[in-house]
Amino acid sequence: MGENILEKVKQLETLFGKYEITGRELMQVRTLAKKIEKQEMTVSVIGQFKRGKSTLVNGILGDKVMPVGIVPVTAVVTTVKYGEERTARVHFENGAVVTCSFDEIGGYINEQENQDNRLGVSRVELSVPADFLKTGITLVDTPGVGSVHQKNSDAAYAFVKESDAVIFLLSVDSPINQIEIEFLEKTRAFASKFYFAVNKADIVDEEDLEAYLSYCRRLIAKLMEVDEIQLFAVSARKQTGLTELEEAVERDCRQKAADIIQASVRLKLRDIVQSALHQITLYRTALSMTGEEFEEKFGKMNQTFQEVQEEAAAFGREFAGNGAMLQAQLNQFKNQLSDKVQQLFGIEYHYDLPEVEMDETAVGSGLDQAVFLRQTDQLCEELSRTLNTIFMYREENAYTVVRRINDLNRLVRSLARMRSELAAEE
Repeated sequence: MGENILEKVKQLETLFGKYEITGRELMQVRTLAKKIEKQEMTVSVIGQFKRGKSTLVNGILGDKVMPVGIVPVTAVVTTVKYGEERTARVHFENGAVVTCSFDEIGGYINEQENQDNRLGVSRVELSVPADFLKTGITLVDTPGVGSVHQKNSDAAYAFVKESDAVIFLLSVDSPINQIEIEFLEKTRAFASKFYFAVNKADIVDEEDLEAYLSYCRRLIAKLMEVDEIQLFAVSARKQTGLTELEEAVERDCRQKAADIIQASVRLKLRDIVQSALHQITLYRTALSMTGEEFEEKFGKMNQTFQEVQEEAAAFGREFAGNGAMLQAQLNQFKNQLSDKVQQLFGIEYHYDLPEVEMDETAVGSGLDQAVFLRQTDQLCEELSRTLNTIFMYREENAYTVVRRINDLNRLVRSLARMRSELAAEE
């Protein structure tokens, strides 16, 4: 199965590399190829808000890594990998990366300090010398779903697609509710391995706990369409019951990691293929616009290019000596242009954003002002040419139009065939 899945990943990489509108999908399948190659399993702790996910992560790691509190705390996804020393790196949506101390990560992770993720953090990446992580596990703490903070729920739902295995956390002080059921159903589409943990087992007596566990086993097995599930009663606060959970995950990582990752990749490929087909549908809809509509939208796009170039001139003057800030701003322009393409034409346009280390050594290095302005101009010019090409704007050569449409039809047929093959392997 492993070679078959890797072969499909490579096939899709070739297909997506031929067309500009599938840049995001190309990036995704390349990430999956690396996942198969490195055999690193991502285990995410997910669930509704205030179930004790961060406390559970701390208990598993045997280290107070994640901030915890009486109100919903986790606002952004936090990944934890093995490292000989404790390190913390904050990644931002514009590619900027800040190294900070563990005492400072709350300012980026906490909902109270980074409300609605106003700082634009994409993830926080930690390294700690925890035995649990030595086998190559990446443990992930995710924001809880179902709170009043919608961005937290959005971040949790988005990261589900990155998970290979999931620790789904419930709590004895609340029956399984519809939010949790819907979240579990969405998670099933991407993760291939599930461990269910019922937290706060210490606050009820043994009889009530067993009744709740029995109820969970029946309901979750039905939802997952399996005969039985792995269910663990734990107290994250008192750190009881964690050993059994840790041993189950570690054992699977040693003995079944390849199978779990391959099954996870197959699920993700199915979603990527469907995403590409949806993107093509949106593209075809955009192609059906009238000449007047195209004129209007390209006019607005050109206006955006002008605004970006004017902003670059002002930014370049202000940060002429800070190459890292200039590179981060160039990344931000890419994000702005991608958003504008989606707004005007309804399709996604993907840019790879290089990481920018924002420390003391970065000042004075990286882009200089002249290069920054030149690359901003190139960014606008290249996107303008690409949009003209893919939408065949004012294209008068009938052969070129027919060829591109035929290429698109071949892509659709190949993706439909791949979708059928992936469905047949379930």
